Amino acid sequence: MNDLIIKNQVQEQGPDWKLFRDNFLRSQKGLAYKTVKSYQNGINCFLRWLQDQGIDRPLPDDLYNYQDFLQKEDYSVFSQNLYMLSLKKLFAYLAKPYGTVGAASIKVYPDIYAMAAPKIRRPQRKKHYREMPTEEEVKKLRAAVHGDDNISRRDGLMIDLAAFCGLRVNEIANVRVEDIRENDGHFTLYVLRKGHTARNYYVFVDPGIAKRMRAYIRKNRLKSYVFTDLVHKKRNQLNTCTVSVIISGRMKQAGIKRATMTPHSLRHYAGTRYYRETKDLYATQQFMGHRDSSTTEIYMHTENQYSTAAVALAPC
Repeated sequence: MNDLIIKNQVQEQGPDWKLFRDNFLRSQKGLAYKTVKSYQNGINCFLRWLQDQGIDRPLPDDLYNYQDFLQKEDYSVFSQNLYMLSLKKLFAYLAKPYGTVGAASIKVYPDIYAMAAPKIRRPQRKKHYREMPTEEEVKKLRAAVHGDDNISRRDGLMIDLAAFCGLRVNEIANVRVEDIRENDGHFTLYVLRKGHTARNYYVFVDPGIAKRMRAYIRKNRLKSYVFTDLVHKKRNQLNTCTVSVIISGRMKQAGIKRATMTPHSLRHYAGTRYYRETKDLYATQQFMGHRDSSTTEIYMHTENQYSTAAVALAPC
């Protein structure tokens, strides 16, 4: 940090943006490698633009021009949001005080993103249609993987973790043997949430699912990851794409062939089912691992739709 203060005091050569970037990236503790890499890519794009424009010290107006540049160059809506988020975090980091000289705090660079925020136009992504399977479809899906062979047991566990524990596909792929734990008859599964590196989140698991998982682990003598390739002797971990393909195949096998139905739909089923049982938005947010409660509110609306339908179908 001393280097940053020195660079801030020496104004002749302008800010050392590469130094700012590297210090910022090093400060992002506890985030997954891919997340930090995404921030790096977003900042690098901004630095290239600054160099092309001959700008040393960007102002809020420059952020507007940079956003226009991303739109004119046909960057995807996802990339535009990600790149602007990277700048938001960068300037918020640089605006923190790193020391004092007399009564004045030393800041590396002002938070120009906060100053520009009122006029920044975040491109809107198309709303994701959160369709979920019905109770009957979930029963058919589970019946489609009913069997005594290893592959059926594995696929059934993956489906149950999505439909009843609300795990994302990448979280299922990253489940390790030591993640399932028992305490006074209650089973918990520690989860590697999206964008993180520590398994400090956990969900409660139905005893039936937990016991099946432990039996599956013992039978296959698994030492690291639970969901592996059962064909080859090396038992390599299944990646996120493979888990998604497997669950999608099982859904088609069960007759669930709607284009809007994906493996992630099982997670929406779990969230709606959990909220329906608890009527507790905060508990549902924790269960689903949402950072923002507004993301969880979709399950409130879904529950209200189900309740309205139930009243409409009730006999007179």
